[in-house]
Amino acid sequence: MSLFIPDDPRPIHFMGIAGAGMSALAFIARSRGVAISGCDANPAGAADLAARGISVLDGHAADHVEGVKALVYTAAVPENHAELEAARSAGIPVIKRAAALAEVVRHGRTIAVAGTHGKTTTTAMITVALQSVGRDPTGIVGGRVEDWDGNAIVGDSDLYVVEADEYDRSFLELHPDVAVINNVEADHLECYGTTEALESAFVEFAGRASRALVGADDRGAVRVSARLDVPTWKVGVTPKADFRLTELNHGQPGSTARLSTPSGDTVDLSLQVPGVHNLRNAAMALGVVFTLEEDVATAAASLRGGVGVSRRFQVLGTARGITVVDDYAHHATEVAATLGAARQRFPGRRIVAVFQPHLYSRTKAQSAALGIVLSVADLAVVLPIYPAREAPIPGVTGKLVAKAVRRAGGVVEWVGDRRAVPRSVEQLLQEGDVVLTLGAGDITEVGSELLRIIGGAAA
Repeated sequence: MSLFIPDDPRPIHFMGIAGAGMSALAFIARSRGVAISGCDANPAGAADLAARGISVLDGHAADHVEGVKALVYTAAVPENHAELEAARSAGIPVIKRAAALAEVVRHGRTIAVAGTHGKTTTTAMITVALQSVGRDPTGIVGGRVEDWDGNAIVGDSDLYVVEADEYDRSFLELHPDVAVINNVEADHLECYGTTEALESAFVEFAGRASRALVGADDRGAVRVSARLDVPTWKVGVTPKADFRLTELNHGQPGSTARLSTPSGDTVDLSLQVPGVHNLRNAAMALGVVFTLEEDVATAAASLRGGVGVSRRFQVLGTARGITVVDDYAHHATEVAATLGAARQRFPGRRIVAVFQPHLYSRTKAQSAALGIVLSVADLAVVLPIYPAREAPIPGVTGKLVAKAVRRAGGVVEWVGDRRAVPRSVEQLLQEGDVVLTLGAGDITEVGSELLRIIGGAAA
């Protein structure tokens, strides 16, 4: 069916419309003149859509699908959900979000960005960089971009830059012209079973492209690149990189480097955001610009101020000399990168990391590694697990992470009640502290709550 063509007055119904990926598709459908409806357990999360006149139903119910053209849902929704069963009983097409995304980009050229970490930031950087050189792509990301007022920006061309998620093999719905792989670490093994199977999926994804760009500093990505039969460029710090970062300098508030390209030219890269991971993300974006034979220096200048992705080292505000930063980091590698960025941005200040583990399966697999990286903070505050789509696993709780921090020599506090977190953290703080709220669950609400308690307001 032609899902995103306005050839039918009936709406497409988006189940979980406030989710980052779903809201982007709903916005694009609306921009194309397609009628839409949506529901979410947290309709407040769809404020960007509400500002565009899109109403969102509160919660989920079988009668939400009455009279709709199709239902779009995410892989996190159980197949026996009442809303899905009602749609199937009525003969309404039921389509996973990944297939809907593939339908959006089907008639264009696609740059698809995959990897365990950095997908959202890299996708946004590529979109901004291509805009700066006169391209007008549609960008679709898994996080809110402040300048876009949402999760997508609609361009006036057939070029698409999309975040490609490996969860549930979703990215295998795509057939990119240019495939980007930042890194490949063991994650979502509840879907793949083994790291080898995960890497094989990345090989299949990138093997469909005309050109692949792969992280040169990540062992998993390098293993994937060795198995690719398509032309491939590597991006990173290592001397083996085709796009190589050298002369790295980490200051305040950001970082600088020089990037050499396969043609032998070099360009200066200066970012107002901290962390070597962001230099790698930017280098990957410039690699895509080079691939499309556009001006790399112009694109590099466009990235200087950052791309404003929410929950990516987002400074929420300062009160009583205490600065609060919110970040999506939930994997051990991401937490380590964020803590490193905090040390760079706020040298000499005490770092308090408030961490909410995400998923029982990930906590079981990574509790030891998370403990090691969190021990680098001056104080780690660990919360209960945010389960998202998962059922509990016996014996797996957030206390595994707290105990691992202590074993690694770190200072840790356990707060067993999520509702008590802001007050509990406030009592642990000192003037001059930097608080990092870290995780992929409702930890995102803690920073603003904390600022209100200590007398400030979220920026």
